Amino acid sequence: MVGLVPLQLMVLLVTVLPRLTWPHDVKERQVQQPPLQPSDYPEDTSWPSQSQCAFAHLHPRRYAAYHLPPSVDHLVTSITIDGILDEKVWADVPWSEPFQDIQGPQFWSQPWFATKFKLRYDQQFLYVGAYLEETEVWANVSKRNEIIFHDNDFEVFVDPDGSTHNYKEFELNARNATWNLWLNRPYRDGGHENSTRVDPQYGFDMLNGAERLHYWTAEIALPLSELARHSKAQVPPAANSFWRINFSRVEWPVRVVYHKQSGKQHYEKKPGLKEENWVWSTQNAVDMHRPEWWGYLQFRPRDETPPPLMDDQRTMEDSVPFDPEWGVRYVSFQYYYAQHAYHKLSGSYTSSLEQLLPHFTSREALECMELFDTSVTNNSFSAQIGLREKAVDFDGIAQYVASIEDDGHIEVEKAGFASPIAVIE
Repeated sequence: MVGLVPLQLMVLLVTVLPRLTWPHDVKERQVQQPPLQPSDYPEDTSWPSQSQCAFAHLHPRRYAAYHLPPSVDHLVTSITIDGILDEKVWADVPWSEPFQDIQGPQFWSQPWFATKFKLRYDQQFLYVGAYLEETEVWANVSKRNEIIFHDNDFEVFVDPDGSTHNYKEFELNARNATWNLWLNRPYRDGGHENSTRVDPQYGFDMLNGAERLHYWTAEIALPLSELARHSKAQVPPAANSFWRINFSRVEWPVRVVYHKQSGKQHYEKKPGLKEENWVWSTQNAVDMHRPEWWGYLQFRPRDETPPPLMDDQRTMEDSVPFDPEWGVRYVSFQYYYAQHAYHKLSGSYTSSLEQLLPHFTSREALECMELFDTSVTNNSFSAQIGLREKAVDFDGIAQYVASIEDDGHIEVEKAGFASPIAVIE
């Protein structure tokens, strides 16, 4: 077992020191075919354009984290982890976009409470400040080894190097109970977690239905070095570099129940109703463990200050560029899902792109991708995938090649001059 990983966090005026441990066991792999993606161009278009092959309209959301100012005045330039987002450094940066349903903005049910966050960082920590609108603030989980999302909760997911492996997850409820885990790879690819939880204190009668509150806030400090452990991410992060990140909120419908003997009111879940899952960047499925869909966190240079907040309420996303690797990442995972769909039917993977055609859910991905190299056995595959010559990145400067494996591990590098071994005409 590797060394324990400390995290520091705070919500509702309580400081907690949870720990993460390395997963040893694995579960049976079950990769579900992704839903059909929206069409990228009209049906009568014979060749996808450069911008279409960039898949910009499917690009996940983006947020820029600005470095804390130099410590000239500690009270002005620091963050005290006390659960109260009252520091000036929080006021200097905008909120994220409101959360949406995990299946996307087109899903029929959308959040009825606002959820949003802010991010800052220094040389040691990534700071998260979250606001969760809620008229019925409640939580039952407080003991070790209880599952946090049985309550309403707030969750943070971080994949520092974008490989979809060795990512970290942090969950907490309004009672400040936490769950921290470290996955070597997603559950669908055989990943498994072995986590620890903590027993916190809390500051008010969480279960009293007579207490009418309107929101709760969380303030978290996540150690950058531990988030990046067993990844290729640089710490401190390089200026303008990207990490993958997403946030989730689990919301259970509850009702107020009156207890005759005590004369008190308490909350209980409404029988037969499932939880809602609200996220920052859509997952296109009810599954947070699809890191390829997580949003983008960009670390701004240390000496860059946040721009003045605008009256027009422009989001942070307006100032964050697209990831030039996004297009090749998208088509690579379409190939990954097609391989797993083929394996489910035939019992093996295939080196033939033609045999995978019926299993692609995105025709646009097929027409934009080039397959440079494959290594395939009955039970494993690896592939090098790029975008077609015309499908350049957002700046029109360079192409990228992705190396993706059957367990979903992906790395992206600048392209060389190798010739593709398969394309779809």
